[in-house]
Amino acid sequence: MKVSYEFYPPKDLDYKKVVNEFSLINRYKPSFISITYGAMGSSQEKSIGLIKAFKEKTNVDIVPHLTLVGKSKSDLIKIIDRFKSLSVNKIVALRGDSGECKFQAHPDGFNNTSDFVKFLTESNLEVFVSAYPESHPDSESFDFDLKLLKEKTFAGSNQCISQFCFSMRDYKKLIDQISKRKIENNLTAGIMPIYNINNLCNMAKRCGIHVPAEIVEQFSDDQAQNEQAAINICIKQIKDLQNMGINNFHFYTLNQSSLLLKIFDEISLTN
Repeated sequence: MKVSYEFYPPKDLDYKKVVNEFSLINRYKPSFISITYGAMGSSQEKSIGLIKAFKEKTNVDIVPHLTLVGKSKSDLIKIIDRFKSLSVNKIVALRGDSGECKFQAHPDGFNNTSDFVKFLTESNLEVFVSAYPESHPDSESFDFDLKLLKEKTFAGSNQCISQFCFSMRDYKKLIDQISKRKIENNLTAGIMPIYNINNLCNMAKRCGIHVPAEIVEQFSDDQAQNEQAAINICIKQIKDLQNMGINNFHFYTLNQSSLLLKIFDEISLTN
């Protein structure tokens, strides 16, 4: 079982605290850390700050997100050069959000993610892309998302990370269709530990993700019970995905390590 983690730049700019959280789960030997990147520039400098903080304390591969929305090709070249100056050579390529408005390409940028992926690979970067067990909120359909994944793979990506999902039926459908359509892209399953069920449901709603009632019903006002429910749900999801042939897992940490420590200890990841 291979693990990786996502962290994001904190609003208070306390990068040391984030790196300290990572240090608690570093012993599980993550293959990389992804770091989110502001779509329209709001948190880009913060992301660079967090990359630098990680680089000072760890040798783990740092794989920042990079979005195409709102950026010209010259903007992207400057960002890529800055990443390379920090010894970053892998990127999670995303279209990015444009707020409540419909996505519009920059007139001197890219119209779609597959062209963006091609540009990045030609810049000697290894490119990760996104995959969706459930349709992206802006997507026409699940089939449309698969078509985009195939185009991004053809453009040069061979690694994809899924959006988090709690439906094993939808995960299986994605896995099966990647194989059936001969999409030669290695899938890493995105896993979201449940620190707070209400916050999770709000986040999932914004992302177009369904949280099954049988999961919500396991939570109450009892914090100890909630923590054990979160551990059980996460471990079951990992085992179910392993039974489907998935052995790479990307954990959306929310900049926290306490729950992951208990999950990893229970599944004896170090053995």
